[in-house]
Amino acid sequence: MKVLTVMSGVIISATGAWCLAYYRSAFSSIAFILAIAMILSALFLIGAYLVSGKKRLPETVLVEGMLTLLFGFVTLNNEVTDTAISMFFGAWLATAGLIRFTQGLAVSRFDPRNWAKILPLSILSAIFGFIMLMRSLVSATNQLTLVGGALILNGLSQLVYAMYMVRHENLPQVEQARERVEAKQAAAEAKRKERDELRQLTRSEREARKKELRDAAAAEAENRKRLDRIEKQKRKAAREALLDPTIQLSAADMAMIAGAATEAAAGTEEPVSELPEEFGSELPAEPEEAASGLTAEDEAFLMAPPEPEISWETLTKEPAWQTPAFPQKPDITEILEREVKKPEPLPFTPLSLEELIEQENIIPAQRSEQQKIEEDQRFTEEFSWHWPPKEV
Repeated sequence: MKVLTVMSGVIISATGAWCLAYYRSAFSSIAFILAIAMILSALFLIGAYLVSGKKRLPETVLVEGMLTLLFGFVTLNNEVTDTAISMFFGAWLATAGLIRFTQGLAVSRFDPRNWAKILPLSILSAIFGFIMLMRSLVSATNQLTLVGGALILNGLSQLVYAMYMVRHENLPQVEQARERVEAKQAAAEAKRKERDELRQLTRSEREARKKELRDAAAAEAENRKRLDRIEKQKRKAAREALLDPTIQLSAADMAMIAGAATEAAAGTEEPVSELPEEFGSELPAEPEEAASGLTAEDEAFLMAPPEPEISWETLTKEPAWQTPAFPQKPDITEILEREVKKPEPLPFTPLSLEELIEQENIIPAQRSEQQKIEEDQRFTEEFSWHWPPKEV
């Protein structure tokens, strides 16, 4: 398939280069070779489409091959006049460029990365073909030069298309799409058969059958939810296992580590060798400093009382004015809540109303001055808390 398309592009490009090499020749002298090249290119395109099978290459490949074959037969019969050469090949090139553009769009369905590489030459071919259709713009240009340029552009666009032309059946996206379509068709066929079966049943049987189907659908949905939940739990456990810094060891690993630790402990217990005779039966006494490994200054430092710890919480939660270093002054709340000590009551003898009236009824002339003073003083002492008695 690709080989045939490449051969078609090579034939067209080589014919265009040959036309540029013999641009001074008459068109009638090279029309036969040009027509044969176009017919061979068309046959290769048609063969590529037929070899690819159904729905593998877009139908535009077949259309392009038929179009090129038609233009080749017209050229072979010398039906192209000298005044219509540019317009004839311009129409062919513009149509081929538009067809190549649609082929690039077809490639984009299965190759979204490289499909745009087909578009530049296809657009350039279409533009150049439309320019050749405007006789007033190309009247001063050599006709064979225009024909050669048109053939080269079309051949190169065919070669680029052949590079990214892929058989649709071999693509995983197409296979997945076909499977989805087949699944939908099978589901639709099953529903159709189910409807036919329900129509043949009685009303009660139909209702019972529908209930069974609904129960089955509900059970299937529940199973699907359960499977999804289990899958989520597995993924969560896998993520937690990846994030867990601890190492999971098997029983064999634990046994191996225990054996290695036992061997290491046994290897470190070296037997105590006998002392030489010159040292006697006991080791020489070592100085106390060497035995303990600490100097007097170090021991004093260790015996000193620990300093109070200062933490950020202590600094932030206990302001300086709340520490024991600051004197505590009573605030207004404590003053108000403090119990006020009441003064002790003065000793007095309460007077009744009759006594007061009796005292008022005494004739003033019968009381002496000294009695009046004493009575007034006694009255004041009995009815006043803050007025101390006068010293006589």
